[in-house]
Amino acid sequence: MPTFTTSILEILVLFGACQGIILAFILVSTKRLRKKSNYFLALLLLTLALLNFTSTVEYSLHSDTLPIFRYIPTFWVTMIPTSTYFFIKYLINPTYKWQRLDWLILVPFFIEMTHRLYRFGYFLSGNRYTEDENNRFYLTSNVYESIAVLGSFTVLIYGIIALKKYEQQLYENYSEVEDKSLSWLRMCLISGLVLSLLWGILTFLDFDFTSSYRTLALYVLLGLSILIYYIGYSMIIRQGLLDTSVFAVANKGSEEDKILGTESSELSQKTDEHLRKLKELIEVEKLYQNPQLNMSMLSEKTGLSNGYLSQIINQKHKLNFFDFINSYRVEDVKSKMTDPNFEHYTLLGLAQEAGFKSKSTFNSVFKKMTGKTPSEYRKSL
Repeated sequence: MPTFTTSILEILVLFGACQGIILAFILVSTKRLRKKSNYFLALLLLTLALLNFTSTVEYSLHSDTLPIFRYIPTFWVTMIPTSTYFFIKYLINPTYKWQRLDWLILVPFFIEMTHRLYRFGYFLSGNRYTEDENNRFYLTSNVYESIAVLGSFTVLIYGIIALKKYEQQLYENYSEVEDKSLSWLRMCLISGLVLSLLWGILTFLDFDFTSSYRTLALYVLLGLSILIYYIGYSMIIRQGLLDTSVFAVANKGSEEDKILGTESSELSQKTDEHLRKLKELIEVEKLYQNPQLNMSMLSEKTGLSNGYLSQIINQKHKLNFFDFINSYRVEDVKSKMTDPNFEHYTLLGLAQEAGFKSKSTFNSVFKKMTGKTPSEYRKSL
């Protein structure tokens, strides 16, 4: 009988593996969550979960007591960067179409999968590998891990850059971005970078299979489990996080912009007139009081394209759309603070009247534009 010994650390890792499998099942089985980005997230969670489970059991059994864990193909490390890449792609752009180069990303996975399945089939057939063959397999596995480490590091850096560009687009198109925030994803990407670095140390330094190696490896696996816990926590507290296409951002450069030439760096001679009409429309109709106001709605109201409106606001006011609209809301709140008709309103009530959707956005924007918190400003009056 194999000797199976576990520690608290290993139990926590195994719990994380179980949660990863459960979350993956939820993502693919829940109708409202069925979208391409979630399929790749489910694949990533399942890969990490099986990696945690197999590695932990192998360390607990010390590998030699149950050799099958050396060969059983329960996970493929090259799938980690692959699934992460496509998850980010489809989350930021739900209508993304595969390019020919995307298929190249799958090549390491297909090679690893074929090799591991062959090894497992050979083992099940009753054949046994020599020590030299096992050493070659060990070296080959290290190659797969090296590819996975470098791929993960590259994909995570790409994700952070893509996320930054995406958030810039949000501020150019929406007056309220909290419900579209991907701050949870940024935290995951940064954590992933740290874990990839530790994983790389384990892979490239090629430690002997000692207790020190196993302990460090288990801490990396525990980090993966914590990451799985965090993704599950984010899904629970923000139930709309992954079930709607809230991440689609209006294209700034439409065909109309290109035809009219309004997407150039220089604005037309009618810019000042358009700006005056834009501000008049916002002030008279108090469009800023609509918490759902976005660039597309403003474009429809003015008859001007998104790209042209964005250029007017950026170049004439040195502001993005988010700050431009919220500057009106801040002024509205400041005005109502001195209005006797609104003296019984709470600060949150004034914020909602002005069009702010969330308290956190109101507080941060107000302090950014006045240098004081709303309560400090009210007291100063």
